[in-house]
Amino acid sequence: VDPSMYLSIIGSCLHLAQVSRPDCSFAVSVLSRYSNAPGAPHLKAALDLVKYLYHTRHWCIQYRRSESGGNDPKVMESAWHPSNDDITHSPDSAAVPDVDSKDVLSRSIEERIVASKPVDVPNAPTTYIDADLGGDRETRKSTSGLVIMMNGGPIAWSSRLQKLCAQSSAEAEISAVVDGVKEALQFDFSVKSVASASKPNVPMTVWEDNQACIQMGHNLRGSMAAKHYQLRLRFLNEHVWENNIEFAKIDTKDQLSDGFTKALPIQPFREFRGNMMVNPKDPSSVTIS
Repeated sequence: VDPSMYLSIIGSCLHLAQVSRPDCSFAVSVLSRYSNAPGAPHLKAALDLVKYLYHTRHWCIQYRRSESGGNDPKVMESAWHPSNDDITHSPDSAAVPDVDSKDVLSRSIEERIVASKPVDVPNAPTTYIDADLGGDRETRKSTSGLVIMMNGGPIAWSSRLQKLCAQSSAEAEISAVVDGVKEALQFDFSVKSVASASKPNVPMTVWEDNQACIQMGHNLRGSMAAKHYQLRLRFLNEHVWENNIEFAKIDTKDQLSDGFTKALPIQPFREFRGNMMVNPKDPSSVTIS
């Protein structure tokens, strides 16, 4: 295998993965790990990725302005969205209780985790973070996945191999959350710096599917087994206490960053791609049910 050819393919795919094609981020991340000594299977996989990108070249990221302030149409379709002092309900709002946004902010941390419906503000970034456990077969390191959604489309995303081997799923999730929050906070602070003073000052929502990670991030339980990463936990605790971030529990099947941590089967991958991108050539992909 010609290494220069392999590097050229990976470099071109990496540019697309960073700019406009979040759906191929995990594949590019895995293939780039073999840049020093690529083999025939790696080259074949890279060429298959190029074929996929060509046949799906019409897929793109679409942003939209919504008066209800919904960020993600699939995950937030059954949630409520405050618009100033009024509450805007979805069509199936009968199952959603009438709640005032100020009441949500006054809840205890335990109640806000159970509610799993943080206040969603128009033009506000919403972060989804996930991690696998020892997914890399050679190093047994975990992969962190991040996607930040705003106005219906991703504004930042990444799929990265963690630097240290995590000894538990909670540790892998904590490492992913710390790195993801660092990146997400800069977007949140930028939006808040230009936001109207009349809008409520709410914490940035971090959607996470690991309950142990959420509890340790909120410091709701002892962390005797987390002594070797106390500094990372303290970083999260401080941002939670300062009302900069707020964790919310989400089902794994609805976790948008799941496709950045592992290879998905065909149908889950299509849903993963459809939650972030649209195909103008296929009108059915524009409106996600």
